[in-house]
Amino acid sequence: MVEIRPFKATILNPRMQIDKLICPVYDTIDAANYQKFAHEKNNIIHVTTRRKDMDRDEFIEYATKELDRFTRSKVLVERETPAFYIYGIMYSLTPEILPLLPEKDRKSLYFVFGLVSLVKVEELGKGNIVGHENIFEVNSNERYRLMKGSMMNFSPIAAEYSMPGHDLNNLFEEYLGFKRPDFVPDPGKPPVVDVTLNGSRHFLWEITDEKFIRKIKKLTKGLKLLILDGHHRYTASNLLRERDGIEYTMMMMMEGGDRALLLLPWHRAVRNFNEQELAQKIRENFSIDLESDTNDEEFYSRLRKRRSEFDIKLGMYDGKKFRILRADEKAVHDLSREKKEIVGLDLIVLHEWLINPFIQGKPVEDVSFNASPEQAITKVDSKEYKVAFLLNPFSIKDVERKAFIEGKNFPQKSTLFLPKVAEGIVMRKIKN
Repeated sequence: MVEIRPFKATILNPRMQIDKLICPVYDTIDAANYQKFAHEKNNIIHVTTRRKDMDRDEFIEYATKELDRFTRSKVLVERETPAFYIYGIMYSLTPEILPLLPEKDRKSLYFVFGLVSLVKVEELGKGNIVGHENIFEVNSNERYRLMKGSMMNFSPIAAEYSMPGHDLNNLFEEYLGFKRPDFVPDPGKPPVVDVTLNGSRHFLWEITDEKFIRKIKKLTKGLKLLILDGHHRYTASNLLRERDGIEYTMMMMMEGGDRALLLLPWHRAVRNFNEQELAQKIRENFSIDLESDTNDEEFYSRLRKRRSEFDIKLGMYDGKKFRILRADEKAVHDLSREKKEIVGLDLIVLHEWLINPFIQGKPVEDVSFNASPEQAITKVDSKEYKVAFLLNPFSIKDVERKAFIEGKNFPQKSTLFLPKVAEGIVMRKIKN
């Protein structure tokens, strides 16, 4: 079974203006965002995120020196008592993201809860913790070196569990005295962190009451966990277990049935490929379901409509037109049988037929992963990339089926979990 335990969190000093000291998770930060947050010398980005022009050895040395400075100057402080933590994130979706979702999932406000604790690390897929995405080994090694050099977890790995009765979330709402998405502060239970980042409000409540901790342990007994966000950090944690005997890592566990927990796709922008061969492959295996000058509501509505699980549609933008490519169903069925996979065929078709065969450089450099269609489209309009591929979102059930039933992984950067935790809300000093 999954083993959890309380711990003493490290947080940013509440006496400081912490809204200037937090930042998004390291793997979502591009060069422009790095400059924005790194302008503040005490922002946590200096110890979590490698600047793009900095090599990996230089980054590890720089990050550990900055962390030492943060600790000595009391930018970071450790809580006094081991605890569990409720991490709450209140957020809204941007206008370009909402049309990607089915209407039933669209809300003006979302508010998710997660339990932050230490979780005993085990090899993915060998016990009660599974992943669902492939990783880039070089990135996991960098995270391992950062964790070992700093002896810190800077943000919790996000994981999902199934609890049809919503017992744990109900317990949190009972404890805090309000029903989400409403927020009614209780002066007797103030959050130790309450800060806004990029329009999302992040809360951290500390639970030290032994009776309540026992209730949480009882409810979580026997859970299986699915990593949603943080595959590289979890792999790094497993390396720490194998090589250094460090058995626990910090995780945030959220209920998969929570309607405030969303999964969106990472849209691809691609460059440095053989355009003639790509065009030929599209003619061979796809028909054009729609061609438009804009990616409006109708475009995404048509993209979502499918006749069967083998009816695969991909959005495409080449700088001139938006198209919906509809894959030949028989060819998709044959590919599914060959791969022994059904969930995530959109991505399998995209990579197997339209990206991997035609990239002339290195996929890690010539495929850009974008959280919104607009980001991918902008990269094409700027001529930095040649074409953008726009994808349909997955559901939590899709990901559970992929991990627990098929026992397979999606390609790298397949699922964008929302909401994202932030770096600096809750951290942990790694102790043997």
